Amino acid sequence: MAKIGYYVHGRGRGHASRALAIAGALREGGHELRIYGGGQAAEMLGALPEHRHVRPIGRGLGGVIEVPRRVAKELVEQGGFRPDVIVSDGDVPSLLAARALGIPAIALGHDLVFSRCRLPEGLPRLTVLACRRTTWASSWARHAVAVHFLPVEPRTPGTIVARPERRPTPEGAAESAEPGAVVCYFSEYDARGMLERVARAGQRVIAFGAPGLDVPGVLARPFDPGAFLAHLELASAVVTTAGSNVLAECVLAGKPVLALHDERHHEQTLNALVAERAGVAVASSFAALSRDTVARFFDRVRAGDFARVDLERALPSAPAAMRIALDEARAHN
Repeated sequence: MAKIGYYVHGRGRGHASRALAIAGALREGGHELRIYGGGQAAEMLGALPEHRHVRPIGRGLGGVIEVPRRVAKELVEQGGFRPDVIVSDGDVPSLLAARALGIPAIALGHDLVFSRCRLPEGLPRLTVLACRRTTWASSWARHAVAVHFLPVEPRTPGTIVARPERRPTPEGAAESAEPGAVVCYFSEYDARGMLERVARAGQRVIAFGAPGLDVPGVLARPFDPGAFLAHLELASAVVTTAGSNVLAECVLAGKPVLALHDERHHEQTLNALVAERAGVAVASSFAALSRDTVARFFDRVRAGDFARVDLERALPSAPAAMRIALDEARAHN
C-alpha cells in the first residue's frame, strides 16, 4: 500500500467535502495518509486522525508571500515523511515541494477542467486564460483528476475526468425539508438582494449560509450539509453562486439552476456559462440579474425546459478516479 501526503486548499467547502470522500476510500484501501489543510478545510477535516494543520494560501499579496514559506515547510515535512505520492487539491506549495523532492504528484481539482480538458467553443478567451493561470503549478503533475459537473473530454495525457461522490442524505434530515421550495446558497456574497428578487417572484425560499437574514418569504439557515442535501432532493429549483461542487450536486439531483457569478470571479463565470450551454442552468452575473431574468427562469422551471444529465453514468466518482490515478502514478515512478 502507498504512503500519501494529501493537501487540501483551505478556501471554500467544496475541496474539503471532496477530501472527506476520497480520504475515506483511500483509508479503506489500506493506504497510509497524512491530510493537510487549513482555513475552512480544517473546519471540516480537523476531526480526522490523519489531519495536520497548514496555513492556507489566500488571495492577493498575502498569498504570494505565504507560498515560499509554505514550500519550505513542506520540504521539511515531506522530506521526513517520504510519501510515495503527494496529492494536491488546489494547494500550490505541495506541488512545488513534490517537484523539488522528486515525489510523484497527482493534481486534483475542479479548476483543472479549464487547463486539461476540452471546453465548449465560444467561451470568453481571456476568462479561460485567467483560469488556466491559476493552475500553473499543476502542469508539473503527470497525473490529474479534473472534477466537473458535466461530462467533458480530457485533452492532456494522464488526466481523468470525474464527478463528485454523490453524498447520501443523512437519516432524519428529510423530515424538515419543504417539498417544492427553492433552495438558495451564496458563498462569499451578500445574499439579501438576490433573495429579495427570488421571493418577490412568488417562491418559497430556503437560504443556506445566511443565518439571521430577515427577508420576507425566506427561511434563512446556517449551512448544514445534511439539511442542504435533504432540501435539494425535494426542491423545485436552485439559485446559487456557480461553484463547481454545488453545480454538480444540482446536476446529480436533476434540479434546474439559476447560476450566478461575479464577473471578476473567472472560474464561476465559466462554470455558469458552461452549465447554461449544456441546458442545465440559466447564467447571470450579479450585476445583470433582473426581475425579468428571475421570472423567465421560473417560467422555464414550471415548463420543465431544462436538460437532465446522468452524471453518475457518464463519469467515475472522484474517489474511484483517484484510485486509478494513484495506481498509474506509482506504476510510472
